[in-house]
Amino acid sequence: MFVPQNKYRPFIASIYLALFLILLILVKTNSTIVTSFDKFVQNLLLPITNPTNTRIVEKITYLGGPRIAAILSIIVSLYMFIRHNFKAGIWSASTLVIGNLINVLAKNLIQRPRPSDKLVAIGGYSFPSGHTFGTALFIFFVVFLIVPQIKDVTLRRILTFLGFLWILIIALTRVYLHVHYPTDTIASVLLVLFLWESSLIIWRRISD
Repeated sequence: MFVPQNKYRPFIASIYLALFLILLILVKTNSTIVTSFDKFVQNLLLPITNPTNTRIVEKITYLGGPRIAAILSIIVSLYMFIRHNFKAGIWSASTLVIGNLINVLAKNLIQRPRPSDKLVAIGGYSFPSGHTFGTALFIFFVVFLIVPQIKDVTLRRILTFLGFLWILIIALTRVYLHVHYPTDTIASVLLVLFLWESSLIIWRRISD
């Protein structure tokens, strides 16, 4: 995996972490900024909320579950090993494990209850969204490890676009089902971006 030198990467990673921590504090203190934003986005989805759409969304959101995302990410790591890119395999596997540990730690630290009007039965805490986190991390693996091996430039761009669109879709399914607040999904993306930039810094050091 080729990662161009970027002296601003530590700064970029710090920005993502700072934004995540600010959002974390706002959620923990039950800030009106957070509650108003969450309510606003939830209300936007109310007009399309009906039993038929809910059944469809349930099936879609299942595909973005943490277990499925983890399995797919592991497959990407194994693929790198098979291609004899052992450093990339170890790096991606380590990033996956550390990332999920951070996500679980954040959930248990904040302990934000899920919305009370959930459309499906689910336990656990709300912040950050495990579905969004797992899906985003998997897509980053694909975009940076698999897609660059495709020779067709147009196909690479299409796959990259579809990948990031999939992250948005999974995030919206969690909000639609009222199992997460919108800020839960935003926090997940910020956490993944911080983790990814930090991981790229490590990659540069082990690959030099």
